[in-house]
Amino acid sequence: MKQIAQYQDGRLELQEVPTPTAPPGGVLVRTTHSVISVGTERMKVEQARMNLLQKAKARPDQVRKVLDTARALGWKAALEKVRNRLETPTPLGYSAAGVVEAVEAANTRFRVGDRVACGGAECAFHAESIAVPDLLLAKVPDGVENWQAAYTTIASIGLQAVRQLEPAIGERVLVMGQGLVGLLVTNLLVANGARVMAVDLAPSRRSFCEDLGAEKVVILGPQNLSDEVRAWTEGFGVDAVVLCTATPSNTPLEQSAEALRDRGRLVIVGNSKTELAWKIFYEKEIEVRYSRSYGPGRYDAAYEWGGVDYPIGYVRWTEQRNFDACLHLMKSGALKLEAITTRRAPFGESLNVYQDLLADGTKEVGVVLEYEQSSESRAPSSELPTARRFPNTKLETRNSKLSSPVTRLDVIGAGNFARTMLLPHLQGKISFGTVVNNTALSANHVKTKFGFAAAATDDAVVFGAANSGLVHAGSGGAAPGAVLIATRHHLHAPLLKAALDANRHVFVEKPLCLTRAELAEIDALRARAADPPMLAG
Repeated sequence: MKQIAQYQDGRLELQEVPTPTAPPGGVLVRTTHSVISVGTERMKVEQARMNLLQKAKARPDQVRKVLDTARALGWKAALEKVRNRLETPTPLGYSAAGVVEAVEAANTRFRVGDRVACGGAECAFHAESIAVPDLLLAKVPDGVENWQAAYTTIASIGLQAVRQLEPAIGERVLVMGQGLVGLLVTNLLVANGARVMAVDLAPSRRSFCEDLGAEKVVILGPQNLSDEVRAWTEGFGVDAVVLCTATPSNTPLEQSAEALRDRGRLVIVGNSKTELAWKIFYEKEIEVRYSRSYGPGRYDAAYEWGGVDYPIGYVRWTEQRNFDACLHLMKSGALKLEAITTRRAPFGESLNVYQDLLADGTKEVGVVLEYEQSSESRAPSSELPTARRFPNTKLETRNSKLSSPVTRLDVIGAGNFARTMLLPHLQGKISFGTVVNNTALSANHVKTKFGFAAAATDDAVVFGAANSGLVHAGSGGAAPGAVLIATRHHLHAPLLKAALDANRHVFVEKPLCLTRAELAEIDALRARAADPPMLAG
């Protein structure tokens, strides 16, 4: 399948990568549409084009991580880690829609053929197929087209900001910044009965704001914000401000504070500089809130990837329930997506689209990529990979030397540690077979960098029939390959079991397992094995 890859020097490529595998409890989706978040993705590409000093200034959090690594492992390891990170491509995109192609066995909500909206910067990429966990999915209702449903995640960012604001009918709200998210906030506030003043720097945004129902539109420069607010509110100031800008300048925050009435409310959405001037925030007793992405559950791995939902009686609006609410608003016509969609382009032309978006003075707002996949470019549903459950069958370990050499090594888990500390020392000393990683883009990069024969996202490729059948001493042949496991720690034990069940020699990056129960099971399986493969760690 094809996917957009961004490199840390700013290059964008449309790469052929392995088809992903449905995560535990999730689904595999054939993408029909995805939306480019123009402001966010443009910022990512522009940051990638910076030199190292500029990158360090823009991302001090990453600088701290490098310093921590240097203190723990030394500067050589830290620099190698930085070098690997800079040369590794990253995905783009986080809001998409498509059709379910495969369902993991633990999922009970979806069926093959369902239309779904998909979210998440870790999975809803600009790619022909995406693997999405259960709680980052929502069924698309009848009456909503897939191109509209592709806006769901971005619309949920706006919806969460409105929920944080808690607007009352008739309140005057200023929305600072009318990019894609700002326009959606304007739309949603109007739908909630608020009166909206929309503020932006670009004159081209005026018509969009008016189409979405803004009562007053202010273009900074030609118009003075203080004068416009004073006239619109009879001198009291606005009841609330939603800050949707993304800038290193503190000016939008200062303007917002000045525009607010006494005891007004400020909700911050965009990645803007926010230095709160004590005098004005104290004297007005301004309430400040941040709005975190799509809603409660965001950045909680147990929720997003573990499928642990929050009880509705305690958390009414999770990010998944925000998805459902946005889709209902699309169905009712309250979200006016036609008014903000300025471009719909084939996925195959996406690199040209990004080039246009990065040009100075671009007037694009909502850009939808449309995927048309022929039968030659993707496998039928029956051939798509499904998530693998690890069998609880005979496993074993032993520490004796091999009687015949291993001729090939397959690797499961190709994170930064494997790329920095393990693979460079093995390269050239053994033939690399298949590298398996959750992220197709990373798997493909490691395959190219280290010379693997193949890349995949499903460990079943390594443990399948073609790779099983270890030939032991005395059988007249050499072992076809060993497996190196370098995944996250909680996956070590189940992957070890699968490797040994496939009769493969295996090396596990520490720890071998996480619980005494897992260790006892491994010991018991080892005791039952008649002719075990080698286990090392």
